[in-house]
Amino acid sequence: MQENKELLKPKIDVVFHSLFRVGNENITKAIISAVTKEKINKIDLDNNRHILGRYPEEKLGILDLKATLDNGTICNVEIQLADNKDTAERFLYYWSRIYSSQLIKGEDYGKINKVIGIIIIDYEFNKTRKIEDLSTKWKIREVSKGEEIELTDVFELYIIELPKAKRILEKDASNKLAQWMLFLNNPNEKEVAKIMNENKEIKEAMNELEEMSKDKELRRVAELREKAIRDEKNGLRHAREDGLREGIKEGIEKTNREVAKKMKEKHIPIETIVEITKLTKEEIENL
Repeated sequence: MQENKELLKPKIDVVFHSLFRVGNENITKAIISAVTKEKINKIDLDNNRHILGRYPEEKLGILDLKATLDNGTICNVEIQLADNKDTAERFLYYWSRIYSSQLIKGEDYGKINKVIGIIIIDYEFNKTRKIEDLSTKWKIREVSKGEEIELTDVFELYIIELPKAKRILEKDASNKLAQWMLFLNNPNEKEVAKIMNENKEIKEAMNELEEMSKDKELRRVAELREKAIRDEKNGLRHAREDGLREGIKEGIEKTNREVAKKMKEKHIPIETIVEITKLTKEEIENL
């Protein structure tokens, strides 16, 4: 294994998306199976969300990874690192976007496949804070009659809270989902080295991460993204403390400009900077 300081952090979006990419279906199957607790025989990954074939096209702190399982079920995996206090609404928006995009005008609604949303968050969700479980599963059910009748099986949402992983592993060292979450949160944890002895897919992911960590371009982008996410978190916290919501938008825009300027200095293509910071080409050229 490489020196700890050299390993990239898998929970940073550009690293996550480079790790669970086309070609790495085996580890992607393993992490989704750990969430759903269902055996997955085959998986097809959507390769359209890569910048320059490698980096994701998502905004600060958020990415989604789209996979089609062997039974036609679509699985959308997102990571959210900053708590914008609109967690539930954001989850539903991302799920509905995937669900509705399946149907072409005039087609039968019966052709729509089940969509599973998996959301990994780097904070404790206010609605599940009192629940000790690492993951919660949400569906649509009727509850007023005392019976829980499921309206449909096409909606399924999992919320996974990274901060709970270590506590779960202390109680159950064999919990595969907690093992994966600990790896995503910090692959340098000494517990991860022990986990690799019994979880061959995490060992495979670690080997891939070590190779990725040698990529200087990916490291530069990952460091910039990590700083941008950290600045966003700080901006959100200060804005809440001061009661100044407007400060959130201004802080994020300032961070985007700073990130774009540094990426420009590193001679990273403008098209890539546009996708990551959401600034216009003209704004970047004028920095």
